[in-house]
Amino acid sequence: MYEIKVVLESIRDGAVNPGEVVIRTKIPRYEVLAIFHILEGLGLIETIYSKGSHKVYKLTQKGEEILEALEKGHEIDIVTKESKDALI
Repeated sequence: MYEIKVVLESIRDGAVNPGEVVIRTKIPRYEVLAIFHILEGLGLIETIYSKGSHKVYKLTQKGEEILEALEKGHEIDIVTKESKDALI
């Protein structure tokens, strides 16, 4: 959970691309990309620009709320629902 909090904090101040988060956090690029994928799937970040493989992200309102809760020391439980379109 620590890495997720650090990544959310690095996005807080505006739009960023994964490379900027790698520089700010010192987390390996492959981990940042995996975290971005998860955060986007959870609706905590959103893509605001995309051209080819270059993407820029920002926190959503939900992402700001989760980050605030994490900073206050709250424990966050993430519950997912199975999509009806999921492949079996």
